[in-house]
Amino acid sequence: MKPDLGEHDGKPGWKLPPLLHFLGVHLVLGAAIGVAAVSLAVLFNLAGLHDLLVEADDPVVPMVLLYSFAVINFSSVSMGIGIMTLPTE
Repeated sequence: MKPDLGEHDGKPGWKLPPLLHFLGVHLVLGAAIGVAAVSLAVLFNLAGLHDLLVEADDPVVPMVLLYSFAVINFSSVSMGIGIMTLPTE
């Protein structure tokens, strides 16, 4: 599929296919939920998570892993829910 580089509403540029826009919205929504979930878990010290991070020698690596895997999981779940709830037509 070739990108459409023509005029759209008076603005030149790319026109994103509707399905990619749909998936992108769900990707960003899932990422935001993932970041919020991890932030709340650390903030409220669920399962002693905040204490473990404070006592760690280098807390950056566990935080990066925690946030990245949460974003991957929540984004994929959000995109899957979006796809499964599409109308059949």
